[in-house]
Amino acid sequence: MHGFGGQRPWDEILTPLAPLLNHPDDDGPDLTASECAAILPRLREIADEAEGGSTDPLLRRHIAAARQLVVVLQLCIEKDVDLLFG
Repeated sequence: MHGFGGQRPWDEILTPLAPLLNHPDDDGPDLTASECAAILPRLREIADEAEGGSTDPLLRRHIAAARQLVVVLQLCIEKDVDLLFG
């Protein structure tokens, strides 16, 4: 992917996670509540699938972070507010 050393542009990606994956880590536009709603089901699914009883501490930390993001996305949707980056 562009931005990760690859040649494939982001506009070719068909995933609900694209707005999150193609977002700068420290700045950039906020994600709207509707974008959060589109991202949430797939992110939740990935976090639930990924655990699978793994004992790898790094994987478990990533899963925990994904689950925290799921909570934040849910709050943004419930309160109809943007997810801010900064």
